Amino acid sequence: MVAAGSLGIFLIAGDAITGAEQQSEQERIEQAFVELSNSISSSAGSGDVSQSMELHAGDQGAIAHHDSATYKIWTQSYNGTNSNVVADGSIGTIEYEDADGTKIAYEGGAVFRETGRQTRVLSSPPIDYNHETSTLSFPVFGLTEDKTIDSGDISIKQTGVDREPTNYIQNDHVFVEIQSKYCRGWQQYFTEQAGDTTLQESCYGGENEDGTVKVRLGYDDIANAFSSGVAVPSEDNIDDKKDTFDDISAGKQYQPMDGTILQLTDNFENGSAERIDDTGTYSAGNYYADELTNPDLDFDLSDGDAILAVDGDVRIDSGGISVTNCRGGEGQLKIYVEGDFSMSKGAVEPSCGGAGDVETIQVYGMSTTGINFHSNPTFNGLIYAASDKDPADDGFDGWPVEGTSHRDDNYQVNFQGANEFKGALVVNSINVDSKLKGVDDVTPDDDAVIEPIPDGYAPVPQLTYLNLAEYRIEIKNN
Repeated sequence: MVAAGSLGIFLIAGDAITGAEQQSEQERIEQAFVELSNSISSSAGSGDVSQSMELHAGDQGAIAHHDSATYKIWTQSYNGTNSNVVADGSIGTIEYEDADGTKIAYEGGAVFRETGRQTRVLSSPPIDYNHETSTLSFPVFGLTEDKTIDSGDISIKQTGVDREPTNYIQNDHVFVEIQSKYCRGWQQYFTEQAGDTTLQESCYGGENEDGTVKVRLGYDDIANAFSSGVAVPSEDNIDDKKDTFDDISAGKQYQPMDGTILQLTDNFENGSAERIDDTGTYSAGNYYADELTNPDLDFDLSDGDAILAVDGDVRIDSGGISVTNCRGGEGQLKIYVEGDFSMSKGAVEPSCGGAGDVETIQVYGMSTTGINFHSNPTFNGLIYAASDKDPADDGFDGWPVEGTSHRDDNYQVNFQGANEFKGALVVNSINVDSKLKGVDDVTPDDDAVIEPIPDGYAPVPQLTYLNLAEYRIEIKNN
């Protein structure tokens, strides 16, 4: 019995050592494939000069497939009327499979680890977006032939490249579709880089059974824009002389909503919404106003949400905008403003007996929308007016708001006086000149659903140019 017990311990220990060795082997191969990806990308920029490296791919080696995956890239106009295929073709894959079924694969510049239950991105593809030039560069890597690649010294050489002329795609969306057995890895990469809102078709979702992912690129994900009390592109964009705000997120450039607001106000003006004046009580639905001057508006949300599009300015020196019957805090009023938004008195806030919250009233402005709070107004809600403008830009004179004084037009938002503000701001810049009466930069509850883009609309992309190149790569053992 003692001998049998000792033998059992020996066998268990032996299995543990084998498992550890297998894990260590997989880690070495993962690292080798990442190095392989780097070498292939480097060879693409080296012309026909051959490069060498030591590849570790286990005893059985790796299999190269020149057409195991496919891609398609096309542009589409904002209104969906014009579509243009830029390029399509095959993507090369180099695949290693372990005895336990785990696969390590290089594909199109990326490296994935596939276990059958989970796909993990080990190395991202060399897709590059330049914010300064609004240019997306998308290199595609194909292989010259199917073959087995053994462990050892290998050579990598670019045998050809097809470069598409730089595509001018101002106001177009860019769609990318990839069909691959590593579809989930591509989906993970795109959604992590650009947000869930880019995903148009999920891998193996619905009728999609062949492993195809389709994404739309060109703008930042704005679903989490209100995760902080204040969001600006840089800390230098806030001149807060009184240390008013304490929950500040800097360094994130959110997408301006100019295209969405222009299209929405145009549709609402031309018959898809009820036209309203400065006074009245309204229920759920879509509404349009040329401008609002000292409005006295109430929106009863007991039957659903409301959307108000304003073609011009919103100026409140008395009166205001209120919301009643907020459905336990779930009701929302969204106000889209083409012009400026200013308050000197009055109130914009829910009146729901404590059931309303900061997400109940949401104000969305354009990149040129100036926002001004002075004297003693009250605002309780969310403001999104992301802007990539700079007062130093030619042809842009800052954010002047007509009829207001003592504001710095170099800042998009100005606070003066005994303001009461509760909510969150996503803007370009903020100037605070005086000690405010009450400012509380708060974010929506974690379970709140904030959807800045109305159903049926999409933000104009932040893309101007698309650079695409397809490289053919030859890999062989030396």
